[in-house]
Amino acid sequence: MELGLQKILKGLLKNPSKITTIAEAWIVAANPQDWQKELANARYNICLDCEHYRKSRPVTNDEHCNDCGCPLSKKIFSQQFKECPQNKWEVVEIEYKNKLHKKKKSIV
Repeated sequence: MELGLQKILKGLLKNPSKITTIAEAWIVAANPQDWQKELANARYNICLDCEHYRKSRPVTNDEHCNDCGCPLSKKIFSQQFKECPQNKWEVVEIEYKNKLHKKKKSIV
């Protein structure tokens, strides 16, 4: 069985730009805005019903995605859409994209 860190590192080797995505998620998780908390909670609730959800892992004892290896406490705060490797967050992400789009002011 591959450890979560090994999965994450393999993913980073394939796509080094993920480092920025991961760093942004950790930063947002430290001090999220209300809409970011709402989106994270919606994503988390989806994860709880997923077959890849794991309540804990050795050493860190954190909730994580067994597919990608990411800790859920940070991954759910990703500022990128379509970060779930199983595409299970898509429904709530579309809803939040629409909310954000409506809040932006436009001349048109």
